[in-house]
Amino acid sequence: MIFSINADSLEIVTGDPVASQFIAETENKDLGDISSGGCAAGISGLTILPDGTLVPCRRLQIPIGNIRKDSLREVWATSDVLNALRNRKSYKGKCGNCKRWAECRGCRAIAYYCSMADGEPDILAADPQCFIEGAELEKVN
Repeated sequence: MIFSINADSLEIVTGDPVASQFIAETENKDLGDISSGGCAAGISGLTILPDGTLVPCRRLQIPIGNIRKDSLREVWATSDVLNALRNRKSYKGKCGNCKRWAECRGCRAIAYYCSMADGEPDILAADPQCFIEGAELEKVN
């Protein structure tokens, strides 16, 4: 999805999946659990590496199968990693409580590698780059 903003003769165009957070008009309502954009890892895509290894994202090198041995359909449907990425209640910190989860989910690779640097690697950790604060983070059901 490509987003475009025009502001007094400055046009910004981006394909960044998280860019919608800058222009989305949510009126402080929860966007639910149905994905409408954001991080695609396990939601609407995965990556096949040259050796056939399947990973949630090209930046998130956690093997979830191998296309040479495993059925893609089976991996997509049964991977614990992918299923966790699809479950809003699995997310921790800000991401798990954010009303914009459906259109964002943060960058799982950044969350993983930053949490790894802290000694506890977790793909479901909060994205430390997140700028959303306040009412957007009210506890969701």
